Amino acid sequence: MTHDAHYLDLAKKLFSMRDLVIDGGDDNQDRIPFEQQDEAEGHAVRANYLYAGAADLFLETGDTNLWEPLAEIWTNVDTKKMYITGGCGALYDGASPDGSKDQKHIARVHQSYGRNFQLPNTTAYSETCANIGNVLWNWRMFLATGDARFMDVVELSLYNSVLSGGALDGTNFFYTNPLRVTEPLPTQLRWSRQRMPFVSSFCCPPNLVRTIAESADYAYAKSADAIWVNLYGGNSLKARLPGGDEIKLSQETDYPWNGCVRIQIEACGGSEFALKLRIPNWTSGASVRINDSPADDSPRPGSYYEIRQKWKAGDFVDLNLPMPARLMEANPLVEEDLNQIAVQRGPVVYCLESPDLPPGIKISDVLIPAEMHLITRYDRRLLDGIVVLEGKALARPGADWNGALYRESQPEKFRSINVRFIPYCVWQNRGPSEMSVWLPRAY
Repeated sequence: MTHDAHYLDLAKKLFSMRDLVIDGGDDNQDRIPFEQQDEAEGHAVRANYLYAGAADLFLETGDTNLWEPLAEIWTNVDTKKMYITGGCGALYDGASPDGSKDQKHIARVHQSYGRNFQLPNTTAYSETCANIGNVLWNWRMFLATGDARFMDVVELSLYNSVLSGGALDGTNFFYTNPLRVTEPLPTQLRWSRQRMPFVSSFCCPPNLVRTIAESADYAYAKSADAIWVNLYGGNSLKARLPGGDEIKLSQETDYPWNGCVRIQIEACGGSEFALKLRIPNWTSGASVRINDSPADDSPRPGSYYEIRQKWKAGDFVDLNLPMPARLMEANPLVEEDLNQIAVQRGPVVYCLESPDLPPGIKISDVLIPAEMHLITRYDRRLLDGIVVLEGKALARPGADWNGALYRESQPEKFRSINVRFIPYCVWQNRGPSEMSVWLPRAY
């Protein structure tokens, strides 16, 4: 911000001082030097903030000793330790290093990343600040590389595990973001499963508010001769390229409720420049039209599609990102999600909430057919206007498990029921409820 090297030098010194710790632990990510780390461990908020800071230092210095561990840690999170909602931090309390021969370093770790593939749903910590940290970290990884996969994570977290931290009334908040809530809960948990107007850990409510306020900063980026379109939504942009040309453009879209986006050039200079459109990894069959003419080639999911030309005011680009409802499954090593299904449409993860079930049916009674057909419908009267997904599921008779841990398997007769899925980010806005992102698969 200041271009004063004193501040950068101080940041480098503070970062390097971490390696002087001789009795550290994973709670503060200082058990081993940063350059030796290859997994996300310890307190998830502090971890993600540290990784964001390391990425900032790499952006300023180009120090590959920072980038190499960052890349390995990111892959570890993305492939083994992140919830489908983009949430981070599986455990209320953990121990590190868990299962290691290095027993003398075992220590309590609070609000922590779990083991690889350890992603519990009911007891998920997934603190709102850790999820915001995931956004901050991935934004910087994108700035360093221009790689669309990092913006995919930014979008996933923003629409799901970040936005879920606040209620629609704007005054009630979640500290943790579980993926399943049942009544009764199997164990008493420290943090409420209802949004609260006051959270005794003061970080999450103001952090969420400022993240929503600054989210527009992630929508675009610019390089020497390109405007990068990262996030889609109704907006306008005024920017100046390094060469001096002023660019004005606007977006018209109902994203994320549908994937049709129009980008209109309202003003530009005479120089050639590129529009780089992010093609999310979740889409298939994306298409681009330029001034009503089909583009020469098809966009590739998980990349940026470049349109380079001399633009003029009035030019427009139509981007179509198909977003059918998809039935998702987890890696079988995620034991809690084995043989279960989640629902996702575009960047939005959905959940089943008890107000949308027939009377007498509990969340734990519902199974999802493997070939379930879901109908997309926009309901302007529900939860301030959302796209819902409706279909038929199966319900098994409620069983009395009181006082029993195991029993002999019994034949069950299932009945068909109507269900309605809502975006995970707006659950628990209709009073206390049961909810689940993951539901058993009915074969």
